[in-house]
Amino acid sequence: MKFLNLRYDFDWGIPFREPYVGWLITGVELTFLIAAVTTVLSLLAGTILAVLRTTRFKFLNIPARIYVEIVRNIPGLFWLLFFYFIFPQMLPFGLTDVLNRYTYYSVVAGILGLTVDNSAYVSDIVRTGLLSVPRGRIEAAVSTGLNRFQQIRYIILPDAFRAILPPLGTRMIHNFKNSSLCMAIAAPELTWATQQVESITFRGLEVTLLATAFYIGISLFLAILMIRLERFLKIDVTSITQMRT
Repeated sequence: MKFLNLRYDFDWGIPFREPYVGWLITGVELTFLIAAVTTVLSLLAGTILAVLRTTRFKFLNIPARIYVEIVRNIPGLFWLLFFYFIFPQMLPFGLTDVLNRYTYYSVVAGILGLTVDNSAYVSDIVRTGLLSVPRGRIEAAVSTGLNRFQQIRYIILPDAFRAILPPLGTRMIHNFKNSSLCMAIAAPELTWATQQVESITFRGLEVTLLATAFYIGISLFLAILMIRLERFLKIDVTSITQMRT
């Protein structure tokens, strides 16, 4: 049959034959693992960085700002290559050998690299949310006797995250798609598995279309989930405000 004006005979059985189907299933599992772990870690790291960047203490503020500026101005792929090739060589000799022998170190390096890259952008988003919290809310928290940590924990961060949910959700979807960069360090996620099937069978269109459908489907699902969560939080905030009045 013709595809994009080119003659190509599809063989949809290829993605479902062994060992290809096993590679693809493992690739999907590792894609979810990498995306989930980096999302959680980068959210934690980005939130901490954002709080440090808004503090008045320069010995905390300046290092956090320098970290974010450095990371944002270096391509994300660099951090994957750094943790895969360079980082093990910086460790004591025994640890270097342990990491080099670990079968899934490429996955660990991918998680570390994506976390470093994504946390800088998350920090920018969270910082914007922190600065958007009305001054009156903070003054009210101070008047009730809350210390600075309690203010951040119970007042500032919840308000900030409600405000930044849309851009934060977009960033996390972008992080999910960035998991495909781990192919560059031979982490056996979905894109790597797709390329392996193509290199052996010389028929990569079938698996490429399936991988494309997977990324589109998961990204749309996450986008819909974030929209519903945003609406739920708006409804929740409105109901609380009405109860108070």
